[in-house]
Amino acid sequence: MGQANAIAPGKTPLSLTSPTIVTKDGKLFMVIGGPGGARIITITLEAILNVIDHGMTISEAIDAPRIHHQWLPDKVVMEPFALSRDTQRRLADMGHDVGIDPDWTIWGQAAGILIGGDSVGSIEAGTGAPLNGAMDVRSLTGRAVSY
Repeated sequence: MGQANAIAPGKTPLSLTSPTIVTKDGKLFMVIGGPGGARIITITLEAILNVIDHGMTISEAIDAPRIHHQWLPDKVVMEPFALSRDTQRRLADMGHDVGIDPDWTIWGQAAGILIGGDSVGSIEAGTGAPLNGAMDVRSLTGRAVSY
């Protein structure tokens, strides 16, 4: 936690988590979020896209390797195996500075609940449990529990 987020009386932290509610057709679909500093939006959005666009289970989506870019520094950083070497080379050929973040092990952790199945496929098939939680494999503590 940097100085900007240091605890002090009457002070509001800049950002610590990103609780996000996703709906579909006016009904609750997913609840997801987690800490991560400048990477909070990346962590949350990538997990949501992994479920919706890539058909991953909520656990797979949260645990998948991540990439991040935030303007300054102007660099695409990633966890190991997040992008193929070919993709990394193509991005570099287009002028992007691409590399594995040496501090990738301290990226934030996500937690989420998918409603009605553990993936879009199981929801559409009507074969999933009502609540399906997942806690990031990167987390040293915590677990997803529903009742």
